Amino acid sequence: MFRCIAILLCLVGLSAVKATYGYSHDENVPESNVSGDVTKTHAEHHGVKRSLGFSNFLEGWFTSWQAYEETKDDAPRVPLLRIAPAFFQREVRFNYIYIDDEHHGEADVNEFAFALELPLTLRFKVDIESKVLHVNTIEDSDNVGFGDTRIALRAMLFENNTLSLSTGSIINIPTGDADRGLGEEITTLGQQLAGWIDLGHRISLHTFLGVEVPTGGNDKDNADLEFLYGAAISKTITVHGNRVLHGITPFLELNGHKGFG
Repeated sequence: MFRCIAILLCLVGLSAVKATYGYSHDENVPESNVSGDVTKTHAEHHGVKRSLGFSNFLEGWFTSWQAYEETKDDAPRVPLLRIAPAFFQREVRFNYIYIDDEHHGEADVNEFAFALELPLTLRFKVDIESKVLHVNTIEDSDNVGFGDTRIALRAMLFENNTLSLSTGSIINIPTGDADRGLGEEITTLGQQLAGWIDLGHRISLHTFLGVEVPTGGNDKDNADLEFLYGAAISKTITVHGNRVLHGITPFLELNGHKGFG
């Protein structure tokens, strides 16, 4: 089965306070007795500059996570809708997705997802995602309830100012009622590879590849392996002079999957 979803939405980043986390290790901060110069330096430089690669792969696993260093010319790392983000952000997200002809064309689904993204170090992150589903079947019956729960353990492979490459091990726990179309009834294990690239002019490219393998199932039509893929491009438009709304990020996201076996 092949299904492809194209989504064009606007994601608005809201932040009441813009925190200052300090300077990167290789940045020289000029000394000044003028408070205005110090304030300007802090406003232009915040967060931590990443330099994580394969040559220093043992570094960063026990270093506490801090926000990314950003300047006015950098594309901000903004999580999108369904595509797995390659970078690590600490946040709670609420998403709404409408899926037409789900379950082999037998139902339309409204999905309300709650996601907790918790990076513990520069190299390690835990994701927990739960969702509430409203399923309208071809018999016009409406089912509402909790869906399956997804837990991911993610590791950063390579990261600098303009690129992030991470991998994640996924387990999908069948907490939804499969008889009502709210879950898959089987545990699924998966592995993912996600990338993010700053293309300049505050434009970003997001890519994603993954596989999921069900641990069981009674239906002979169930796939033995599910290949997942996605790509997205986003453009952040900066809002100047607003302490609450820092920017708007419209994006085009494409996701698909293909079953084998």
